[in-house]
Amino acid sequence: MKRIIYILLVLISTELFAQESEQLKYICQNFDYQKIESGLNDFQNKSTGKVKYKWNTELKRELINDYFEQIIEFNKEVQDEENPAIHTVYTHKIKLIKKKKGQLVYFKVVRLKNVKLDGKWVPSEIVLEEKSNNLLNQLKADFQKTYSLPLNFEKLFETEIAYGSYCGYAAIQSEYRVKMSQLVNSKDTTTLINWLKSTTVEIQLYAIDGILTLKKSGLSFDKSVLNLIDLIEKKEGTAHTCSGCMYWNRPISEIVEGIKKEHYNG
Repeated sequence: MKRIIYILLVLISTELFAQESEQLKYICQNFDYQKIESGLNDFQNKSTGKVKYKWNTELKRELINDYFEQIIEFNKEVQDEENPAIHTVYTHKIKLIKKKKGQLVYFKVVRLKNVKLDGKWVPSEIVLEEKSNNLLNQLKADFQKTYSLPLNFEKLFETEIAYGSYCGYAAIQSEYRVKMSQLVNSKDTTTLINWLKSTTVEIQLYAIDGILTLKKSGLSFDKSVLNLIDLIEKKEGTAHTCSGCMYWNRPISEIVEGIKKEHYNG
């Protein structure tokens, strides 16, 4: 039983990952994305049979005007001394905002640690370092100018919301699908337009779906609203989607094109 608990409680050691934590913080200090990739690749090249380093991009998409949000997951897998088939995984994440050409605007390095919540073990983030530079002010200004709402930092790096109709093994409507349907039924255009200006692209997609549903039923929208839909369609990167028990990332432009096709041609 002790061994089972030990394997389940991954991500909990500070000492075994202290060196990596410091190095991850260090490679972000120059606010240069290429240096981050180079540093992560250096880690991978140091992998051995007993200790392996892996990294991957979990999320990457355009916020506005060539500013991108991105989450990088970095894992250290350590082989168990007694049972080589068992590996303990220690995880860090680098959350960053960068320009398309690689200059960082903001970064946050976090370590994941499992904590017990309501009888279940869930990953919790421990912030190791968080910094930004003057480009962040320009991003905020650009976002405010385009959407007439401030950039909501708490809505950045969202990975839990998925755009879709029926999600999960039970194929039930997603939370935001239900909310969108309620807004459509009550013809709440104000809330839908506010969703369209959200920092989270999946919420923007639900807004587009709802707005075009109402437009098809005969409601009219200001040209500025339709222009925002076209702007969102041009965003580079992907959004999280769901269909039944399948979850995957799809290009934002492809999703918006599909929504338009459904409402204009359906």
